[in-house]
Amino acid sequence: MVKLDELQVLVKAVLGERASSVWVENGALIARVPPELIVHVLTALRDDERLGFGVLTYMTAADYSPRLPRFELVYDLYSLKLCERLRVKCDLEDTGSEEELPEVDTVSGVYLAALWHERECYDLMGIRFRGHPDLRRIVLPDRWDGHPLRKDYPFDGKRVWKLGCTVVDSARNVNLGL
Repeated sequence: MVKLDELQVLVKAVLGERASSVWVENGALIARVPPELIVHVLTALRDDERLGFGVLTYMTAADYSPRLPRFELVYDLYSLKLCERLRVKCDLEDTGSEEELPEVDTVSGVYLAALWHERECYDLMGIRFRGHPDLRRIVLPDRWDGHPLRKDYPFDGKRVWKLGCTVVDSARNVNLGL
């Protein structure tokens, strides 16, 4: 088993300028990379013989509003060779619009497990993954209004939803007494 400080040096060497920072925090190794390089970074971490981060254990997103950049994607990787984890983070700017969501390239070509995780991030956080082969809602109904894990989502939830209606349609019917 390799020590975290040794692994930190090795990850820095493999990523080079592609990582803005690599650090250890609370017993976890973390690397921050620009979103436009995420596919290249994860491919390098997976394919490097010394590292072998071949498993994407999970991927998630966080909303740090009002901080800028607002969103943070987190990829948790595991190396069977080293029995160690590496968390790769990248920041995404908020577009300020529901019609134009923040975007990043899909990593489903690097890790098959990303197919499900990216759909979940799209559904609940409103982050679009360019090149994803099946980017659609996975938890909520297709016509659901908004993204419930965003901080600007109403704290008491959206209005009542009826099968076959969007949340907006359902609220309009309630107000009209239909």
